[in-house]
Amino acid sequence: MASEAQPAGASGPQNSEESALRPRPADLVYDALGIVALAAGVVAAPYLLWRGFGRGLGQRLGVLPAELRRLRGRPVWIHAASVGETLSAAPLVARLRRERPELPLVTSSTTLTGQETARRELAPDALTLLPIDAARIVDRALRAVSPGCIVLVETEIWPGLIRAAHRLQIPVALVSGTLSERSARRYRLVAPLIRTALERIAAFGMQTESDAARVTALGAAPARVAVTGSLKESRSEPVAAAPPLGGLAGRPLLVAASTQPGEEELVLDACTGFWNEYPRLLLVVAPRRPERFDAVTRLVEESGLRYQRRSNMGEEVEAGTQVLVLDTLGELKQFLPLAVAAFVGGTIAPLGGHNVMEPAACGVGVFFGPNTGNVAEAAGRLAATGGGVVVHNADELGRDWWRLLAHPEQAARMGEQARRAAGSGANALDKTWQLLQPLLPHHEHSPLPPGEGQG
Repeated sequence: MASEAQPAGASGPQNSEESALRPRPADLVYDALGIVALAAGVVAAPYLLWRGFGRGLGQRLGVLPAELRRLRGRPVWIHAASVGETLSAAPLVARLRRERPELPLVTSSTTLTGQETARRELAPDALTLLPIDAARIVDRALRAVSPGCIVLVETEIWPGLIRAAHRLQIPVALVSGTLSERSARRYRLVAPLIRTALERIAAFGMQTESDAARVTALGAAPARVAVTGSLKESRSEPVAAAPPLGGLAGRPLLVAASTQPGEEELVLDACTGFWNEYPRLLLVVAPRRPERFDAVTRLVEESGLRYQRRSNMGEEVEAGTQVLVLDTLGELKQFLPLAVAAFVGGTIAPLGGHNVMEPAACGVGVFFGPNTGNVAEAAGRLAATGGGVVVHNADELGRDWWRLLAHPEQAARMGEQARRAAGSGANALDKTWQLLQPLLPHHEHSPLPPGEGQG
């Protein structure tokens, strides 16, 4: 767009800054699509409310909780989509509390389970569901809260949120960033919009060189991109001093973590016949999504195995229980240190995989399927060190788990190799903190560092 002639005495740099803050064509298209989507949501509202999707609707529409409006000072706003991202943000939050205790902390989530996890694990000064990224709803929310910095965890690229922050000169950082080739292909379908959003992000801390290359190819300025590793590998998982439930002492445990559709059947099939040889064996199944808890429980019931459901029991696992369905949030980390081995889901199902380093950090050998695009570097490191094994079907998983049950010394050796592999990425927190520190507010008014925000 040709620039208009300026009156005498007009400031060139000021004009450049004003131009940078104007909406781009991609912004206008995104606004139009957002209004259409919002209108469709209004039409579908009765059905959505009937299906139980009304919880948190006010927050999604920008009606902020009262505590957000009462914060003193400009907070750091951390957005973590759901449970996994929230847990990975925990070491960063702990560092922030220790190094900058005067800064209030706000967290946002896109799911109710993520919000509950943030409340429990991060204990922010205020929290909310992320306002809808359309019709300038998120703009009004940011203006009301006036954060000093916004931190996006993993792959959370919300063009409306990023544009609103840019207009208000609030620096945005993406930390523990991950971008699979599959996600990059989807983003290329809306390349102008994504490029505009990425140009407005002040700093990128990506997990791997491949993630950094992909985000740069999509439009991030190379000078703002650094490889910092995964914050999930900075989480210190304490070895349980005692079993989390009664009745576990001395029982061999196998854990199926973050399972997705089809993977529970695979794990149950893999364990066929195990109880004939190991009658005290307990299989812990932790589905990834709470909405599947009932379906997974029915599946276990149909298998004929004796089971308990964590939400419907007390604090004791019955002696005859063969399967424990872990239908609660935040408890999996207490079972992992006790496990002989663990399977991590989203890897047989074509979903790119979940956090393979969580059991590894507990000193537990990790098994996963071939679909590890989201965690490729971590899965490759585990496999290379012997702390992780790729399995393709129930027969392979059953064979390997049987071997570890029969030879505890092999399970212990594999667990130690997994722990070492996890430890090799533990400096991610330090690198992330170095990246983030210059963007944190230091004064009452804290604009972007020189040269940032031009986009």
